[in-house]
Amino acid sequence: MSKTKSSDFQREKSSEGQGFAVKLVQQLVIPTFVLDAECNVIVWNEACERLTGMAAEEVLGTREHWRAFYGEPRPCLVDLIVQERAGEIGHFYDSHEARPGQAFAAHAENWCVMPLLGSELYLSIDAGLIRDETGRVIGAVETLRDMTESKLADRKLRLVASVFEHSQEGIVITDPKASILDVNASFTRVTGYSREEALGQTPALLKSGLQEASFYQDLWSRLHETGQWQGEIWNRKKSGEVYPEILHINAVTNRAREVTHYVGMFIDITDLKNTQQRLEALAHYDALTDLPNRVLLAERLHQTLSNAKRFERLVAICFLDLDGFKLVNDRHGHEIGDRLLIEIANRLRGTLRGGDTVARLGGDEFVLLLAELDNAEEVEMILQRVFDAVAKPFRTNGIDLGVSASIGVTLYPFDDSDPDTLLRHADQAMYLAKQQGRNRYHLFDQDAARELRDQHRELDRIREALQHGEFRLYYQPKVNMRTGEVVGMEALIRWQHPERGLLGPMEFLPLVEKSQMIVDIGEWVLHEALGQMEQWALNGHPMAVSVNIAARQFQHIDFVARLRAILDEHPDVPAHLLELEILESTALEDVDMMREVMAACQAMGVTFALDDFGTGYSSLSYLKQLPAETLKIDQSFVRDMLDDQEDLAIIEGVIGLASAFNKRVIAEGVETAEHGVLLMHFGCDCAQGYGISYPMPAAEVAGWTRAFTPDWKWDHLARNEWDGIDMPLLLAQYEHIKWVQRVIGSAKGADIDMSREELENPGLCRFGVWYAGEGKKRYGHLPEYQEIDAIHRRIHEVGTEIIRLSDGGESESLSGACDELLALKGQILDRLSRLQQMVATVLSAAQVTHDLNK
Repeated sequence: MSKTKSSDFQREKSSEGQGFAVKLVQQLVIPTFVLDAECNVIVWNEACERLTGMAAEEVLGTREHWRAFYGEPRPCLVDLIVQERAGEIGHFYDSHEARPGQAFAAHAENWCVMPLLGSELYLSIDAGLIRDETGRVIGAVETLRDMTESKLADRKLRLVASVFEHSQEGIVITDPKASILDVNASFTRVTGYSREEALGQTPALLKSGLQEASFYQDLWSRLHETGQWQGEIWNRKKSGEVYPEILHINAVTNRAREVTHYVGMFIDITDLKNTQQRLEALAHYDALTDLPNRVLLAERLHQTLSNAKRFERLVAICFLDLDGFKLVNDRHGHEIGDRLLIEIANRLRGTLRGGDTVARLGGDEFVLLLAELDNAEEVEMILQRVFDAVAKPFRTNGIDLGVSASIGVTLYPFDDSDPDTLLRHADQAMYLAKQQGRNRYHLFDQDAARELRDQHRELDRIREALQHGEFRLYYQPKVNMRTGEVVGMEALIRWQHPERGLLGPMEFLPLVEKSQMIVDIGEWVLHEALGQMEQWALNGHPMAVSVNIAARQFQHIDFVARLRAILDEHPDVPAHLLELEILESTALEDVDMMREVMAACQAMGVTFALDDFGTGYSSLSYLKQLPAETLKIDQSFVRDMLDDQEDLAIIEGVIGLASAFNKRVIAEGVETAEHGVLLMHFGCDCAQGYGISYPMPAAEVAGWTRAFTPDWKWDHLARNEWDGIDMPLLLAQYEHIKWVQRVIGSAKGADIDMSREELENPGLCRFGVWYAGEGKKRYGHLPEYQEIDAIHRRIHEVGTEIIRLSDGGESESLSGACDELLALKGQILDRLSRLQQMVATVLSAAQVTHDLNK
């Protein structure tokens, strides 16, 4: 055969071979495609079409085979091989696979997204070059295998293995006979046994011995029946330490439902148990004193009452509150207060018997549960020990502290109530022990409890009144009787009750003075008074106002800060116009504390008055220590000063003290001009009382102030015209007024406190004695004096008739007789006043003539 023919024959065979190869590739079940040397697709078999979703006619003769695998243009592995770009092949390889060393052939694994199918696949790729007989590269082939399912399964296994190894739960895998096949790291960490020590053993390796055999029998029984068990179990570590765990056991079965493995998972709950114990302690014991709290007390109370009922024994429930503890907290701080509470708790615990309970409810409130008592006398003996223990001095940080106790007691079964009610009854009895003077006990009784419930209801109603704006401030003028100047107002609270009308402070304040509500009411008064002072100032009439401060409010730890805040809310009111009135008895409870608080308030400009001065100790020592600017003479002395020499002496003494200590003095309770005359005579020029003005709403103050003129008698005294004032005549007027008041009072049910002779005989009453004696001597020649005689006699007749009608219950006639008596009183006072003015005028004229003739 010639050379030419041989060459042609080879080309023909080669062409046939290539055609055969193409047909072979087309029929392969493995997805395969072939590129020529220019990276054009020349073969895209059916398997490749099924895998990628791209038909052969879409890709043959193009370089866009990448569209089957990627969302944007990028070379496939076969492209890099044809183009001998070996340096870029690395990103195709899975990190777990070895990379090839040759550029002409490669095996890689790679994630890709089939854009046409919209699915994410993991493909194993093989690619290699195609050469002709001369070794020239004429193309390349790439085969694809879908490894997604295998790869995901492998990853799942790796994940399971990782979870097994890194799980915080201890895991044990056993065969059906409970021999341990594998354990994880947490098992080793919790139990202390290594994997090698555990393999081949059974879980009985951890058995603590705390559970009985029946426990394990039940465990296996339920595991066989249901294929699972879970619960709490106590096991033992390698070190011998016993620990609690929560264990879950599951049986693993094959398709024939035969158990192939058991998997146990557990958590060490030692910390949880410890926390539960701590929470249990917190739930039942007081955190500060470690005494039983309200919850545990309730449990013990139920149990104690049940036993008492069964064995017919006596039980005492005692509610104890410390006296003076608030003062300790306020003066020394809560840390010192807590130390005192701990000490008191220890003393109480050491005082009671073994079967008794002492519990702390909070603050300084304790409950003593005395069980198994034989008689009530036994209670008294125990309580006496309690009083002694509490009263024992306590020293801490160089501070000596002392408190006492008020205790309320109720006895079961005499008080056959439920546990909650028994505690409430003991609490109510304790409240009464406080009211009776403290440092004592009070035994519960139903009548007192009813009264206490009524008080609580009334307190709730007063609280509603404060919330609903039912309180009002009235203002009583304070005047200088010598100059006629209105020197200020005293703010006085009233309750505009929807049903009962306007109520005075004595109708409701005594009830709230010992409760926290008095602080809220006191702050309301301050706000209201300062707001009104602000309004008066804006109207061009600034007015000083005094406000009464209750003991509880003044002793409150935040009093100074709260007062400063209230003043700041009313910046247009000068602080010096606000005067705080505090009771002398309050000031003497703790002079040191009182002095500090007063000084802090005075630093803001506020002034102070000691109210009810003379009713307390009123010693020079106390007066020197308390920096009050003003002393107020209590109305109880002023009211009776005209006929009670002791009251008159007290008033004279108080005025002298005020002068000695350079303090202002003001008298309250001035009801007549005669009261004012005597007060001015002793050197007290400022006063307030019904004889000057009744308390009035704020809207009436300006008009009253403009219209006010002092009594003419005060005017004479202001000019030192004492000769124009007939003191016996003034006193006679006062005695006449008092006589009439006593008779009118008897008509309203009061004791008349008067002899029959004084009632019927005009010459025996104190006014009658003056009329027939000193009055006749000085004024007997005047017609005004002579007119009085008939009126005075008629007054005694009507007075006698009033007493008769009152004793006989003749109310209709009684009212008319009282009206006549009041009218007759006015007639006598009119004539007496004319007598006084006449004398004053005559003497004044004589004084003028005398002065002119000098």
